Amino acid sequence: MPKADTDWMRRRADDIDAVARQVKKQLGVADEAQTALRSGAAGWSFLGGLGQLEDRWEDLNKVLRDELEEAAENIRFNASEYGGNENVLTELWHDLGARG
Repeated sequence: MPKADTDWMRRRADDIDAVARQVKKQLGVADEAQTALRSGAAGWSFLGGLGQLEDRWEDLNKVLRDELEEAAENIRFNASEYGGNENVLTELWHDLGARG
């Protein structure tokens, strides 16, 4: 029976955290793009909707980061639970063997 690799699980949770940080960095990139667009399209009517677009982008970015952070937390929790259960079972097995 294959064994769960809790170290691997924790590394994947760290990878997810790194992705969440990269997603957050996109807020700065979007701000820079909006600034460039405002200066390059002065007088255009669509510029009035940029604030709403920015709000939606920030909301979407936050939802994505929240989901990624929750996934990483769940993976870490499961790794801890599996590791803890594995230790309990190993100790129980050894205790049963010692009684035999």
